[in-house]
Amino acid sequence: MRFLLIIFFLATTGLRAQSADSVEVEIARGDTLQIGTVETAFFKHLDMYKKTRWTGTEPAYDTASGEGFFKSFFATGDFDVAELPKAYTGRKFVVLGVEVLQNKNTGQPMNVLYLRGDLPHTVIWVDFDQAFESGELRLPD
Repeated sequence: MRFLLIIFFLATTGLRAQSADSVEVEIARGDTLQIGTVETAFFKHLDMYKKTRWTGTEPAYDTASGEGFFKSFFATGDFDVAELPKAYTGRKFVVLGVEVLQNKNTGQPMNVLYLRGDLPHTVIWVDFDQAFESGELRLPD
């Protein structure tokens, strides 16, 4: 089994992943990650959000670092959300941003990253730690 050490750095808005069988890698805005595998029809730790209504009052975010992406995309408007289907296995997506949010169920910090979806106005929301540990997300081949 592969164990990952995940460290979040607010100053660089990146995540670092390290395992016993690999070198440490920093993951930040603009990098590419690959969707892993899942045994069921849908991924458990990846969701597809499609913004269906913009209010025009969305706060700006730092497009160079990705900082503030959550507030910019999710703070206003309406969304359709669905679990990411198994058909996305093996596909590669660009990281739009990474943030530490508070898990509303546990109150604990949660590392989240956002991948640019393949359809207009879509984002793939990733519970980073859980997705890497389960093999649902990985570094590209």
